[in-house]
Formats: sequence, structure tokens, C-alpha cells
Amino acid sequence: MTASDGPTTGDARGTAVRTSLEALAPRYRDVLAGLVAIPSVVGRERPAQEYLRDVVADAGLRPELYEVDRNTFADDPRAGTADDAPGPRPNLVATLSGGGDGRSLTLSGHVDVVPVGDLEGWSRDPFSAVIEDGRLHGRGSLDMKGGLVAAIHAIAAFQHAGVQPAGDLVFESVIEEEATGNGALAARLRGPSTDAAIIPELSDERLLVATLGVIWAEVTTVGHSAYVGRAGESVNAIDVMQRLLAGLRQLPETLNDAFDHPAYDGIEAPLTLNVGTIEGGDWPSSVPLRCRAGVRFSYPIGWSIDDAKRALEDHIRAIAAEDVWMRDHPPAIRYHGFVATGWDIGTDEPVVRSVMDAVSAETGQPAETGPLLGAADARFFADAGIPAVYYGPAGEGQHGPDEWVDLASVERVARVLARTALAWCG
Repeated sequence: MTASDGPTTGDARGTAVRTSLEALAPRYRDVLAGLVAIPSVVGRERPAQEYLRDVVADAGLRPELYEVDRNTFADDPRAGTADDAPGPRPNLVATLSGGGDGRSLTLSGHVDVVPVGDLEGWSRDPFSAVIEDGRLHGRGSLDMKGGLVAAIHAIAAFQHAGVQPAGDLVFESVIEEEATGNGALAARLRGPSTDAAIIPELSDERLLVATLGVIWAEVTTVGHSAYVGRAGESVNAIDVMQRLLAGLRQLPETLNDAFDHPAYDGIEAPLTLNVGTIEGGDWPSSVPLRCRAGVRFSYPIGWSIDDAKRALEDHIRAIAAEDVWMRDHPPAIRYHGFVATGWDIGTDEPVVRSVMDAVSAETGQPAETGPLLGAADARFFADAGIPAVYYGPAGEGQHGPDEWVDLASVERVARVLARTALAWCG
């Protein structure tokens, strides 16, 4: 099969879907621009979900919005707490019903995006959705609205072509992936359950077959008040925090020495500890009594959440034991946001092979596999017994300024997803 063939050689259904993909490409380029223009930062996903509901309805599917209320699964150890997120917001699901006994497939992605950060780092409005030189710019364009729209584009091509798969084909857009994964957790608890899933996360058109475990923690150090001019009588909580963080950075160094997973071969130091926020003090001439730092800690595949917490807490205790002040005033730890275990899938899994075959057929090149250096939603599919794999578009700027996605890549991903759906669902 060559890149110019339909999703299935000699198959009129495949040719019809391919023709529809090409006809719909301008439409979904506009849809992507409209979606990127909506600032769906974690906690403010509703307008974007309502926009996608209308897009999916326009494609001829019957979408359903349903509210994700963390209180309904608060006792689930996999649930996280996003500090700044308001009350319930909706997930979106729509199904193209199969006409026979084929295998079912979910195309699932997240609509939330990370904050834009310092605007001075951006060369344009983060939500302008400007298209230049084949790139669509804006926060969330790559992570992961490009892949999300590619999934809609693929399913819409079936409907446009009048092709009904034998098995159900499900589109899913979830909330809060960037902070907790609660949207995907709610989706798996609610269903529908399918035989496999593809998550079109940014992957530079590789299949991602492993993710690390990730937890977020807030660490607080305390000081002792005295007039700032009386050196030696006060203890500055920020100074204490600096000592603590210097010691904490040694934790991933130790873990990386022992970490061995084939998906991460050749990647130097995949396990990291990032200090993402820090806050302390309220006046230059006052001694800070508290300092808080938010950290993200990635840990090995195969560890439980409790294993990760234990490693972090033991390391903090060891640092405190060697510090004159912290020995008697130990840092406090609070967990929030991610509590995500690692995940992997074998390249011999049928859905992985199906995507690899579709990539080769579409591009004429062997499919490449690799790992994701963070956490994402496939872990919840695995928990539900649903094999899942990541495959999405190329671009740059994930979680940073001047994020963009390659539009030709988005459309190529849509074609691969359509090929895979035809082969998988029948």
C-alpha cells in the first residue's frame, strides 16, 4: 500500500473515507483554530467542551456532555485534587455506532491546557490561533488540541462518506488531564468500555508505549522571627527551603542510576524533580516565617503511588536529619494534583500493531515507538483492562511559550487514525 491508497487497499469504503478526509480538511483546520482560541486552562474547560459538542453534532454524531464531580470518586486513590479548579465541569462523548460485530475503539483526548505563564515569553497572543507557514500557533495547539481535532476529523470522515464501521467508534474529550487525570478517571468509571483506545497526544508521529509515574507535592519550611537587622537571632524560611531543595535534587539522580526500562534506553536521566512554584515572605525587611514550594516528582514504572510518596518523604527526612534547624522543625508535605502511576504496553499488542501498520501504509516508512517523559491518561485505560497507545502530531513549545502544531502533521494523524479505525473496527 502506498501513501496515496485508501485506508484499505482495494477497499471502496477506505477510498470513500480517504476522499472525505481530504474534503473535510479545510473545515477541521478552521475547527482547530477556533478551539485553540478558547482559553481552556484547567478549571475553565466548559466553553471549549461546548464548542466541541457543537462541532461533533455538526459532523452528524450525537454528543453528550456529562458533569465530572470529584466528590463521586473522592475515595478512589487515583483521584487528584486540582487546587484552583472550580466545581464540576463536563466531559464529552459521542459514538458512531457499529453495524456489525467488529471490535470497538475509543479515540480519547483532553481539552484542558496549562497556563500561559509569563506573557513576555510569547511573541504573539497565546490564544490568537494564528496560522503561519503551515503552523497553527497558540497555547494547547500541540498539547493536545491538534490531536483532539484529528480524532474528530477521522470519525467525521466515516459519517461524511456514509461508511459505518462494524464496531463502535467512540470520540471522547476529557477535562483536567494536565493537573489530575480526573476527567479520564471519570470516563473509565462511566464508560463506554471499548476493545482498545488511541490517545492522539503530541508524539511527533511516533507511537508512545510508556509513561512515567508522577506526583505533585507542596513542601513547606518554617523559620523563626526576629528583626531582620539582628543577624543570628532569626531563621529565614526561604534559606531553609534552599537547603532542602538542594538536597531534594539528589533524589532523581539516585533513582536514574537504578532505572532500567527498554522504552527509555538512550534517554539520559528520564526521572526528574522539578520545582515549579515557590512562595515565601511578604516584605523585604521582614524575615519569612514560611516558604512553600510546589514540586513535580517523576518515578519509575512499576512503583505504586505509596512507593513514590515513601521515597520522597524518606529523602526529606534524611535531609532534615542532617540539618540543625530542620531536625527539630521538619518540613511539611501536602499532596495535590497528580498521583499518577507509570504505564507501559507491549509493541506486540494488537492495537499497537494496528496503528503501526496504518502509519507504515500512510507514510511508506516504518513506524517508530518511544516513551513519554511524563504522565498521561492511558493508565486509566489499563486499569479498566483496555489496551491503549499514544499517537499524535508534531510541533514545538509544549508547556512553554510560542507553542505550535504542524497542520500537515495533524491531517496526517487524522488519516492514520481513520486507517486504524477501518482495520480495527471492520
